[in-house]
Amino acid sequence: MPSTSGQEAFNFVMMTLVDFADPGLIILPPHRLVRGISKSGLNGLMAKLQPFFKIEELPLAKPGVWQQVDKLLMETDETRLILFGLATDCLFLLKLSNPTAASQMMPYFHSELYKKLDVSIVDHIILEKLLGLSSDKEATSLAYSYDRQEAIKRVSAQEYQLALLLNPVKPTTIKAIADIGDKMPRKSTYFYPKLPSGLILNRLV
Repeated sequence: MPSTSGQEAFNFVMMTLVDFADPGLIILPPHRLVRGISKSGLNGLMAKLQPFFKIEELPLAKPGVWQQVDKLLMETDETRLILFGLATDCLFLLKLSNPTAASQMMPYFHSELYKKLDVSIVDHIILEKLLGLSSDKEATSLAYSYDRQEAIKRVSAQEYQLALLLNPVKPTTIKAIADIGDKMPRKSTYFYPKLPSGLILNRLV
């Protein structure tokens, strides 16, 4: 094999750095869509949620319901989630009421900051513990949507059984997780806008 200098194109990769403070940076939340849950599992979910959350109904027919959802999710430091699918005519606002119990059900090696993330609560507590969604079932039972209205429509169309709407993660939170040596949960961010891909090809031979 011919010798190389280390400066060949195959030794490099293109990348873009974006300042976390850039006003054009948007982080969209990957809402969870779930199917493959048994009827008994769905019927018993509300009772399983109650030890961890305060639950409030938000009728979909109420004027300004989505503006109310935005306010409830965005203007608080508390863990708040929106669940849809247990009833066809309303959303359920879930407010975490027992963070200690939730933290104890998380993998021990994660930081306390990780354990407080909305996405961590959804993935570890609701999906894994309460619904029993194991990793080998995720490929067929779990999907993601970055548009809350689309998520609701897919559940209403019975393509999925549940939609869990999340808050977008703040850039400062992502940095804080990295600074303490932890990792964000998978599928917890969607950075936008995306750079165009496939416009430049690198010839390897």
